[in-house]
Amino acid sequence: MEIIVPIDLTEEEKEILAIFSKRQFMIVFPTIFLALANFVFGNIPFVVGILDGILRFTLSVFMLGTAIALAYVKLDKYEMYLSEFILVKIKYHRSQKIYHP
Repeated sequence: MEIIVPIDLTEEEKEILAIFSKRQFMIVFPTIFLALANFVFGNIPFVVGILDGILRFTLSVFMLGTAIALAYVKLDKYEMYLSEFILVKIKYHRSQKIYHP
């Protein structure tokens, strides 16, 4: 008797550290370095002291959260990840449309 195992072809293969696919790695890792550099070396003009540190930390967390959402959130309705969905929307809005009278 044969047992048929269903294969999910829509699942991305985790190639890097068994956690990230190539697409996820290219979204998350540059953002980690940019957020860390912004937090450590950046400064916000006209803001001094502890408020500057709080704003840089908040900005870094926002950057990381956005990158993780783009890499991991999958929209089941459209069967694509959030990053792909946004790219499709941008391409659609930039494309030339033909309107028929």
